[in-house]
Parts: sequence; C-alpha cells; structure tokens
Amino acid sequence: MTLRTYPLFLLSCALLSGAAAQSTSGTASAVQVDKTFLATEAERLSSAIAEAVTAVGGDLDRQHVHLVFAFSTGHFAKDPRMAEAARVVASDVAEQTLVNGDQLSSYAWEMSVWPHKGQALNPFQVGEDRSALRASFQDLWPRSVQAGSRGGHDTEAAIAQITGDLGESTNAVVVLLTNTAASVVGERDQQTIGENDPGYLSALERWNRVKTSATTGATLQLQVDPDRPGRTFDAVIVVPQAFRGEALDASRADLVRAVAGEAPLTEQDTPAGNRWLLPALVLLGGAGLAAFFLTRRRSAGGAGGGRSAARGTWELQIAGRSFPVQSVPEGEPVCIICGPGYPAPPSNPGYVLLSGVDLPPVKLLTIRRTGSALTLQPDLDVTLEDGTPPSFPAGKDADYTINLKGRAATKPHLPPRPFKATVNLAVRPQEN
Repeated sequence: MTLRTYPLFLLSCALLSGAAAQSTSGTASAVQVDKTFLATEAERLSSAIAEAVTAVGGDLDRQHVHLVFAFSTGHFAKDPRMAEAARVVASDVAEQTLVNGDQLSSYAWEMSVWPHKGQALNPFQVGEDRSALRASFQDLWPRSVQAGSRGGHDTEAAIAQITGDLGESTNAVVVLLTNTAASVVGERDQQTIGENDPGYLSALERWNRVKTSATTGATLQLQVDPDRPGRTFDAVIVVPQAFRGEALDASRADLVRAVAGEAPLTEQDTPAGNRWLLPALVLLGGAGLAAFFLTRRRSAGGAGGGRSAARGTWELQIAGRSFPVQSVPEGEPVCIICGPGYPAPPSNPGYVLLSGVDLPPVKLLTIRRTGSALTLQPDLDVTLEDGTPPSFPAGKDADYTINLKGRAATKPHLPPRPFKATVNLAVRPQEN
C-alpha cells in the first residue's frame, strides 16, 4: 500500500461503514444474526425445495406454488438466536421464490399445531407489491412459544395436521423448520405419535416427506452461524405425491428478477431526509475502494508478472465425468456426490451417482467452489474420515482420495447401518 492510496482507502472504509449503519438504523432486531451468511443457507433451502418439486413431476420455475412454513416453537425461549435464524431463512426463501399469484402460509407447532397469531392470515396472497410481502413476514411468523408450553415437538403429528389442513392441494410445499427433525418430548408424561400412527401414514399416501437423514428424518441441515458448524437446525420438506400447479406467465427466475429490478426505495427502506445519503455513500466508498485495489493490482502486476492473466482453467474429474470449476459461482456446488439409486433430478447434471452395492441411495457429499479452493460439505449423517482434508486447491494439478463414513438405510423400512465410501477425484487443466 502506498502513502498516496492509504488515505483514500481509509476514507472509503469509513464511508461504507456509514452506509451500512444507515441501512440498518432502526431495523435491528433484539436478536442479532448474520443475515449475509443466512442468505446463503436460504439459497441451499430454495434449491432443495426446487429439487423436491422436480422429483414429483413439477417445475417450480414454471408453476405457481403455495409455500407453507411451519416452525417448531418449543425451543424459542431457550434458543432465540436459532429461532431468529429460522425466521430469517424463511423470509429470504419466500422473497427469493414467490411471485404474483403465489400463496404463503405459516404454522407453529410443539406436540401439535397451535393457533399462533399469524395463522389467521393463511394463506397470504402474494401480489405485485414486494413491500407488502416483506411486511407479511412480521405478521406471519410465530415469535413465541405456545401458551403453557412444556417444550418438545412432534414432527409426525405436525405433518399429519398441516397436510390435513391443506386438503386436496397439489401445489403446496410444506417446509418445517426445527431444532431437530426427530420428534422429542419436553416432559416425561408427553408422548409422540410415532411413524406408524394411522393419521401420519394416511398423510403419506398423498404427500411425500423428503428424507436424506436416516437418523433425524431431516431433508436439509442449515447452519446458524458461519463460524460454528455444529450450530444447526433442520428443514423437513413435504410435497404432494404429484405436484400440479397453475402455469406462470413467464419463468419464475425472470419474474423475480423483473420485480426486484422495479422495486423502488421507499421512505420505510431509507430514513426520511436521508434518502440521497445511502446511495451517495455507497457510490463514493465503492469508487474509493476500486481505486485502491486497482492501484494494488497494478503494483502486483509489475512485480509479479500478471498472475491472474497466466492462470488457466481447471476442471474437477470424478467417476469418468468432468466439471468446470471457474464457471461455477462463488459458494455454489461444482458437483453433488450420491450413492447408487439416489433420485437425482434429471434437470440437474451436477449429480454424480457412485457405484457400489454397499452404498445407500443417499446424498453423500457436495463439493463447492469457495474462492480458489474446492470445499467438501458432507451431508447429514455423513462425516469425513480422519486424514481427509476439508478442502483442496481448485487450481492445482493433483489427485485426491476422499474417505467418508456415515449411517443410512440401504433399503426402505430397514434400520440405518454404518457404511464407508471412498471417492477418487482429480483436478486437471481444462483442455481446449
């Protein structure tokens, strides 16, 4: 860093800090969570929802949906940070997914579904006004435990009751968010209905519960904090046996982008009297930072010979298939490794199904691009064996052996059993 660029750098940082303070002033909740990190978790959940719909014959990008969130509330008082993380993820998924003509509902449950305040709004009709959608989150989501709560939650009872309330709907997607998908009692005299309950089994005749965890029954595990991998909550996705929704006027992705591009700033979004200040601070601060880093890059180029220009393109090779690395957006999967027989969506070519008679038909591992590295993300009930690195360089010609272990049922209705898997992969320069 030169003396000439250092003051500009400090000024830019100060201005951007002021902009951040302006954007959050008056909107901070009592419980602080990392909303930037949770936005990435929401993207993971959105992808899982789309996959679940595809697996039952639907196309979320082309059909209307009734998105239903259910929150287990028994732990809200003991773990308000996890409760807030679940609400933030639900809000992000709804805002990223829903378009004019869709519906949104919310339920709360402990040992059974209980009538929280927001349930009276079910189903909320999504219109063109995105500010109305965002405002609905404050009213829809439950924010307290059930009156007289004794803790605990019965996931199977909630699924039976919520799907019963939805009746013959064929375009509803139920997402249950809970500290653990496994049903648990709060006190000894409580009892869960179990997976053999006639009401629950009747629900499964019309609905499909997406399970990737043989022990908890979760579809997806979501992280609360970026620096604490063990702090997680579960998502359980339930979809109709055959998804049928009214056709959208255009693709969902295009509709969401169009609405986001047309959404103007309002006085609620930016404090009155300072509506010009936030954009000005961001632009000025961004310009300063751009100048600073451009100067650094030029200096580095003169000394180091243009490292980025000399960098080639690389691909990940696994099971006879190749996946380009550089074209994958930051944080997104390069590929998803599964056991034989896993119901991979045909529309997603990023799934790799391994061979091996002893492997269960479950999702094993997701490989993501994180900067200049490829990061290994084991799925639920799967861990990396000792000695297996959690990440490796995305731009180094090398071979790697990934050893996994976990527990899963190899066939339906059988108890889970331990398994091990070895995955051989390589990073190679991409041939032109």
